[in-house]
Amino acid sequence: MPPRPTYLLAKQKLSHYCSYQERNKKEVQQKLATYKELSPTEAQQIIQELIEERFLDEKRYLTAFVNGKFHLNKWGKTKIYHSLANTGIDPKLIQQALAQISSKDYEETLVQLVRKKKASLTGQPDVMIRKKLINYLLQKGYEMDTIQAVLEISKEVQI
Repeated sequence: MPPRPTYLLAKQKLSHYCSYQERNKKEVQQKLATYKELSPTEAQQIIQELIEERFLDEKRYLTAFVNGKFHLNKWGKTKIYHSLANTGIDPKLIQQALAQISSKDYEETLVQLVRKKKASLTGQPDVMIRKKLINYLLQKGYEMDTIQAVLEISKEVQI
């Protein structure tokens, strides 16, 4: 028996949805839930076919997500990790994707953020500047030990 028109239409739309931008399995499942006419078996079959046809690839999604959030949004590893963990992706895969960020790039980005934020905090006591810098960088998802190391360097070289 050939697939139903609803099934074919849903698969076509989801293929386009996945080719437009990298997606994870949870996003595709949420999109599939909007197709009320599909049975759960058909929905799972569509997901399986998208994976087989490489429209849906978790590792590729992770790489794109990590690179985008780090290079464009300047997020730290902690924020990226928690954002991905909320999507139900395997923590080991997340750690592998985060390991692709070079230590040099990570520290350089952190130094750039410190410089930029520090420039906006002129005229305040050093203690307040340090506190605000730490809070800002923690909110961006950077680790406390890395922040402290960069702030110590910034004292010595006047970043």
